[in-house]
Amino acid sequence: MSTLKNIFGLFLLLTCSVAVAEEPLVCPNANATVSGMNTADFVMVCEAVADTAKLMSSLGFNTSAHLEIEILDDASRSLHPIPIIGLFNAKVRRVEIVDYATHLAGTRLGRPFGLPPSRELHYSFIVHEVSHAYTHENTRFTRLSTVAHEYIAYVVQFSMMPAELRESILDRIDVPAFTCDEEISEVYLNLNPSYFAVKSWRHFIKLENGKAYINAILNGEHLCDE
Repeated sequence: MSTLKNIFGLFLLLTCSVAVAEEPLVCPNANATVSGMNTADFVMVCEAVADTAKLMSSLGFNTSAHLEIEILDDASRSLHPIPIIGLFNAKVRRVEIVDYATHLAGTRLGRPFGLPPSRELHYSFIVHEVSHAYTHENTRFTRLSTVAHEYIAYVVQFSMMPAELRESILDRIDVPAFTCDEEISEVYLNLNPSYFAVKSWRHFIKLENGKAYINAILNGEHLCDE
């Protein structure tokens, strides 16, 4: 993973003269086009795509697809019916993510994992949505369930978090790992996404799971729709 220090260093250089891009820009370090953002968000998004592609490639994903990403300056502009930080719109194969300023304001987006907004947390949600895009590209002909998509996305998101942020979430949400496929349910996901995220991560890091479990999902052996 590229270090977040690179992101923050570039961010500090750009904050004195932030410009809003009128046309989509191509990431210099990743296979993605980004629209509707200021330069600071552009840097963060490109780093997130590059880092996510590297990690998911190591897990067995093909990450060669070109991604389309839109940064929204107001959560209400999202195609999703409720205000959220981000989503992957499979119909148009585009990642949507609110800009950091909207996340920082926080009043309409809630507090994911019970934490206040931060640049590290925002970055992790860009990673989450980018991982959905790559999963979609790898499983367009597989009947993968919603929980399979979210399991992968949360695993990638937690993998890419700074250790301090990840540990603060695990300390706050003290729930055990999932023990079987039947527990990894859409009902549990909808009841408490943060708990689902932590249980997925703790399941993934067990010695018998990890990359092998992700590959089994991609091969249709786990978490597929009936």
